Order: sequence, then structure tokens, then C-alpha cells
Amino acid sequence: MTRRAKPARYRLAAHPAVPDDLVALAAYGPEAVAAARTALDDLAHGRVTGKALGDRRVSGDLTGLASVKFDVPGSPTRRFRLVYGDISRDTRGVVAIGVRDEHAIYRLAAERIRGGQGPDLSEES
Repeated sequence: MTRRAKPARYRLAAHPAVPDDLVALAAYGPEAVAAARTALDDLAHGRVTGKALGDRRVSGDLTGLASVKFDVPGSPTRRFRLVYGDISRDTRGVVAIGVRDEHAIYRLAAERIRGGQGPDLSEES
């Protein structure tokens, strides 16, 4: 008997550069890309909820966004972050995925939000 996969709880809408973020993670090995895909799946199914971000000294205002930590299985640290915001009750907007090192991921997310390129996190659908 085959078990049916549960439908995702949230629809994910991604910034246009998120696929490039996944390609960049390949520099850390294919396991890092797989871990990012797992984090996205966990986010879509509501298995993880990120830590709320706010006005950050290093990167700027990230109010309304949250960050999910992840890494390859067995890693003693969680080097990577997925930054997202809730667009509506059933849609989450993925802004950026990448390395936390030197707060790079938070600066990237702030830049993308300031750039006004999708997903639009300011409107409730």
C-alpha cells in the first residue's frame, strides 16, 4: 500500500532570484542544495516556522520577515538561512536562500525587498 503525500499547507511564491540562490548553494556540495529543498518543503508544509526578524543594524529593516536555519544532515552547525514572509493566510513569499556568514543573507534579503521585485509581502491576498 502506497502512502499518499499530504498537500502543502502553504503555497510558496519566490523572488525571481531564488533559483539562482539554489545554484549558488551548489558550491557547498549537492547536499546543501538538497537541504535547501528540504527546508522549502518543510516551510510549505508548515513543519517549520522561522525566527521573526526586525530592524537589524547590519542589514536594515527586515520587519515582517522570518528566517529558517538549515544545513546538511549531520552538520554540527546550521550555516544556511531561508528568509521568507507571509503574504497571506495560505501563501509564503521566499525572499532569499543562502549563507548566513557575515550576515550576507540578511543584507541580500533587505536589498531584494528594497528593490521591490516579487514576491510582494506588503499586500494580503
